[in-house]
Amino acid sequence: MLELLCETLQPTQTLWGDAQQKYNAVGNWLAAPESKLNLLKPDIKYQGSALIETVVRPWGREEFDVDLLCILNTDRVRHPNPMAVYDLVAARLAEHATYRRLMTRKERCIELNYAGQFHLDIVPAIPRFGLGQKLMIPDRKQKVWIPTDPFGYADWFFGRTPVTKMAAEQYEARADVQPLQPAKRAKDIAPLQRTVQLMKRRRDLFFDGNGDAPKSIALTTLASKHYGGEAMCTDALLTVLTRIHEEINNTSGILVIPNPVDRSENLGRHWNDRSYARFKRFISLFLDEMQELLQLRGWDKITEALEELFGDRARRAVEIYAKSLDAKRRSSKLGFSAGPVILTPAASTTTRMVPRNEFFGS
Repeated sequence: MLELLCETLQPTQTLWGDAQQKYNAVGNWLAAPESKLNLLKPDIKYQGSALIETVVRPWGREEFDVDLLCILNTDRVRHPNPMAVYDLVAARLAEHATYRRLMTRKERCIELNYAGQFHLDIVPAIPRFGLGQKLMIPDRKQKVWIPTDPFGYADWFFGRTPVTKMAAEQYEARADVQPLQPAKRAKDIAPLQRTVQLMKRRRDLFFDGNGDAPKSIALTTLASKHYGGEAMCTDALLTVLTRIHEEINNTSGILVIPNPVDRSENLGRHWNDRSYARFKRFISLFLDEMQELLQLRGWDKITEALEELFGDRARRAVEIYAKSLDAKRRSSKLGFSAGPVILTPAASTTTRMVPRNEFFGS
C-alpha cells in the first residue's frame, strides 16, 4: 500500500514538465555563446534530490526545488576569489529581465523563485582538478571556497540500494547542458528512494513549515545509512526508523551525521538543542505511528491513519489498493505477509540485502 502511496508523492507530469522547461531554459541562457560565461565553458548539470530521484510533490505552502550546477572550467589559481565567480554567474542571470525579477542571492546559490510551488537553485561551481568529480562552490557568508561532491554522494546513495545507476557516469558524459530527466513512476524507483520520499512527506506534515524541520540531506543520509535492503517500503521504513531511534538513544548530545563522501562535514550542523529535541520527537512518534498502523483493521481506520501520517492523497492510494486486493482475492492468487496491513502476491521476489552499515566507509 505504501508503494501506491508513493505514487501520489511523485511530482505531476505538468509540474515536473514545467521544471524541466525552466531548468533547460536557464541552462541554455548560462551556456549561450554570447554569454561572458562561455569563455569558461560552463557545464550545466543537476544535483540533489532530482539526481537521486527522491523529489516529492509540494505539500501545503512548501515548494520543491531543483539544484542546477553551473560548473565553470577554471580553478582557484585563476579565480582565487569565490565571490568573483558567484558574481559572474549572478550577473549573467541578471541580464535576463525575467530572471532578474525572480532571483535572490542565497548563501551558496542564486535562487529563481517561480510561482507554482517550484524554485530553481543555481549553484556556481569549479572543478577540484585531479580529484575526479569533486567540486568547489562559493560561500557568500564566509567568502571562501567550500568543497562539495554531489556526484560522489549520489554514487554512495545508489550503492546502498539494488540499482546499477551511477552518478559518475552522468558527470563524465560532458554536455553543455545536461537535460533534466523525466520524473519516474514510484514503481520504477527503488525501495530506499520511496522510503526517503515517505520520510520527507511525514516531515513536511509534522513540522508544517516550521524552521526546525530537519534538512532533506540529513534525512536522506540517515535513511541510506540504516537501510537494510528490504524489498518493501513498509519493512524498509520500519527498519530505518528503528535504527535511527536506536542511534539517537545511544548518542550523548546532538547526533552528528558525517557526510559519507566528506567526513569533515556534519550534515546535522543545523541542529540546536530545540530543533534536535523536535527531531527526536519526530522519529519516536513516527516509529510509534508506523507500528500502530500495522495493527489496524478495517479500511476506514487504515485510511484515517494514513491521511494523518502522509496527507489527504493517501485516501486515493487506499482505494486503488482495495480494488487491487479484491481482484486478487477473486483470482485466488493472494498470499499474506507477516503484517496485517500489507498484502502481497504469493510468489515472493528475492532481493539483494545490503549489509547494515554502522559507520560510513566501514
